[in-house]
Amino acid sequence: MTVQKDRETLDGWTKPQKTQKLTRADIFSQEALKLHQKRRDKEALTLISLAIEKDNSKPDYYNTKGLILQKLYKYRQSLEAFDKSLEMEFSEDVLLNKINMLYAWANSLNDKNKALEIITEAIESTAYISQDLDMEKFWYLKGSILDCLGDKLESKKCYMIAENLQDEIAVLDEHTQYIKTTEDTLICITGTQFYQSFDLIREGLEVDLIPEDDNEHDSDAIRVEANGMTIGYVANSPHTMIEGVKSASEIRKSAPKKAVVMFLYLYEYIIAKIV
Repeated sequence: MTVQKDRETLDGWTKPQKTQKLTRADIFSQEALKLHQKRRDKEALTLISLAIEKDNSKPDYYNTKGLILQKLYKYRQSLEAFDKSLEMEFSEDVLLNKINMLYAWANSLNDKNKALEIITEAIESTAYISQDLDMEKFWYLKGSILDCLGDKLESKKCYMIAENLQDEIAVLDEHTQYIKTTEDTLICITGTQFYQSFDLIREGLEVDLIPEDDNEHDSDAIRVEANGMTIGYVANSPHTMIEGVKSASEIRKSAPKKAVVMFLYLYEYIIAKIV
């Protein structure tokens, strides 16, 4: 009885394991991956396509095809290959390959609306990845795309997310809500960088508004002074204003005399309230 049991145990350990025979499709796939690693992607694409023709049931083949197509800058086809692989069998590694491809695709596009759509998909897809990812480059790219599209608010928020400035984002949201909903008359103070008195500007600073009827550049110009020193002008151009504030031309008729500095918005716009 003991001898028989020992023999069974011995047989169990010494019995050679059967190796699964590689199919022609497997061989094509392996060779395609080797060529891809050598940056011979056109040849690699031919082989992986042959592998899929012979056996279209392997998600790994489609993942390899996606990687190869990405290197050939065929991003749309690469996306189709990754999606096919994920449809057949979910894999975080494949999803991560797809996400990195989407980043590269968005970064390559001159069509910024399409680029925004793609980088947004990439960022949203990271929710299904359990490992910690370095998201900085994704948020910076989305921020730069939004900046090109003229959306300064959302662009700045993306940059803040990239730098993990959560407290600053909360403040920005608070300021944005105030600008959108307040009944106060708000202005932007512009041109402050041209005056040495720039250092005087702070939250709560009361400033004087002085019309310049003889200003040769803008007949509606309103100079802004603090303690008798010029610190800038009331913004009167779409390039120096934001939505929700009044221009110098709009407030000129009411002839306001004073304003109070509220806050710096988007690190660029000095917002003040007419008092």
